[in-house]
Amino acid sequence: MNGFHTLLNFGFKRRIKDQFIIMYNLAFPLILILLLGYLATNFFKGDSNVTSNDYYSFVMLPFFIFSSIITMVYVAKDESLYKTSYRFLIAPISGFQIIMSKIISCTVTIWVSTLIVMIIIKILLGVSFSYGLSFVLILFFTEAFMASAIGIFIGYSFKNFETIKGIISIPINLFGIIGGTFFPIGSLGKTFMKVSYISPLTWVNKGIIALIYDKDSKLAIYSIIITLILGMVFSVVSVLAFKKEAFL
Repeated sequence: MNGFHTLLNFGFKRRIKDQFIIMYNLAFPLILILLLGYLATNFFKGDSNVTSNDYYSFVMLPFFIFSSIITMVYVAKDESLYKTSYRFLIAPISGFQIIMSKIISCTVTIWVSTLIVMIIIKILLGVSFSYGLSFVLILFFTEAFMASAIGIFIGYSFKNFETIKGIISIPINLFGIIGGTFFPIGSLGKTFMKVSYISPLTWVNKGIIALIYDKDSKLAIYSIIITLILGMVFSVVSVLAFKKEAFL
């Protein structure tokens, strides 16, 4: 376990200095929430219960957590990028320790970054998750866990790094669009609404909004369970498929 603790501490130190994580989970969501919240002010005037700042705060945070999959692909390649591959090859550490130290350190870092953004938008915009805050925090944590596990799995599964980092952003952005991240999808009709169900972000966003405005925690709980299960599945698959030679 000493090797695992060492790797975990090393992972945390590297993650808090990671420019990709800082940009994707702190700077970008904050900028887009402020920008889209301002631009869409008139669009939300007809509903006194939901403001543009509220809406984009609730949907942007899950989207950027999900987008962390892209960042995690880089994390999986850390050893190659930082030229430390051979140290890991000869070190007496298992694949389980390597994989789980990365997933756990990434999950916690993403979750804390999201929490910081939540505090900032509360101060700047007065956006509050109030009712159901504990459910929201758990959901963000399990989603971060899922994104970390999927990203690490993809990073180790594909050798052509340049190709995969360009392709992976396409489905993530598509899921974001049909999940209502950039605009409410209810106005596009029933057909588009049905298509949106394939996006995991649809369920996460609906769960958060139902929790806050309707005090209904069912969708939020379902989303927590599903993201947790997916995170566990991809973690197990990553550990089973991992070979240290992947660092080379």
